[in-house]
Amino acid sequence: MHRRRTTISQLSAQDSQFLYVQGGDILTHVMSINLYDPSTAPRGAVRFKDIVRHVASRCHTSPVFRRKLYRLPLDLDHPYWTEDPDFDVEAHITHARLPKPGDWRQFCILAARHFARPMDMGRPLWDIFVVEGLDGVPGVAPGSYALLQRFHHAAIDGASGSYALIALCDKDARGTPAVKPKAGPVEPGEVPTPATIVARHLHPTWRLR
Repeated sequence: MHRRRTTISQLSAQDSQFLYVQGGDILTHVMSINLYDPSTAPRGAVRFKDIVRHVASRCHTSPVFRRKLYRLPLDLDHPYWTEDPDFDVEAHITHARLPKPGDWRQFCILAARHFARPMDMGRPLWDIFVVEGLDGVPGVAPGSYALLQRFHHAAIDGASGSYALIALCDKDARGTPAVKPKAGPVEPGEVPTPATIVARHLHPTWRLR
């Protein structure tokens, strides 16, 4: 049995800059858009609750899914990552259906509006928007749906973002994960004590520990 290690995880200066520059029309999250044909799924259909259940089963694969920001007053130092004690996967997944005719233009408008909404910075920095009703989009199989997956750039880089996305995917209709979970339990981090914050601020080399 693996034992969870107590860790303190602080954002680097590079990751923190994505928080500091955000404001107004400047948004520093990223979004992927993926279309899915459910014809090979059991019963040939995928329901919204199936997606929620599937994502919940994969949240252990990456710390990005369960950790949130802990910011210091006046941003006196870079923020920390800490586990969200109130984590609720259903709060991160919403859905909508395109009105008829459900064409490409309507889909693009919906995706653009979703991307333009600021993320909730008080909880883990990701969300998924499930879009149904795509039958009017050329080349899309009947019954298909889209996943609009957003991550804040402070929470991921290219490698960790790719892993978090792929970890939600299966490589076959039997539900075989596309990638194996990383060894050991995910440790999102604990809230640092005031003494730890002061010590790490006075001794920058402690940030590497």
